[in-house]
Amino acid sequence: MILAVGALIVVAIALVAVGGGVAKTTAMPDQVVYDVMESIDFCAEALPDEVTATLSYDDLRRALRLHLEWIQAHHFTPEGDPDGPLVFNDDDALAYVMERAAVTQLPISADHARQVISAHLAYFQFMGAVHIESPDIVKQDLAELGLIELADPNSAPELNTPTNPEANGGDR
Repeated sequence: MILAVGALIVVAIALVAVGGGVAKTTAMPDQVVYDVMESIDFCAEALPDEVTATLSYDDLRRALRLHLEWIQAHHFTPEGDPDGPLVFNDDDALAYVMERAAVTQLPISADHARQVISAHLAYFQFMGAVHIESPDIVKQDLAELGLIELADPNSAPELNTPTNPEANGGDR
């Protein structure tokens, strides 16, 4: 009798523990897995013919890898959400990819690299790894955080554009 009650208690504890673990796992968002071949195929389809005519699949794979290096080196947060939004500056990504392309002897022009980065970000959005909101909403959010200034709340300037006309040598 005592053995049967003990077994019931052990089974009940196990069911509660397993049930709690299952509940936590069920509540977690779906994990997104980066598929290298899928990303190459997606980007090759998304790129204009003039780019795919000059870049081989291996060159495209290497360019995508360089972009992933930049994301990991400058924006990856393994411990969870950052304090604020992650802002991806296309010019910084392009500069990094071009610098690393020179070091690794990847034959790619800056214009083609920019288009590869854009296609790569579209792939991330397609696979559900990132959610990119409307540029106007993003600019409003960044202005509220004090990261950019809006001269006119109804018309948002481009990111990384000085709002002071004298900073650009005159009126725009």
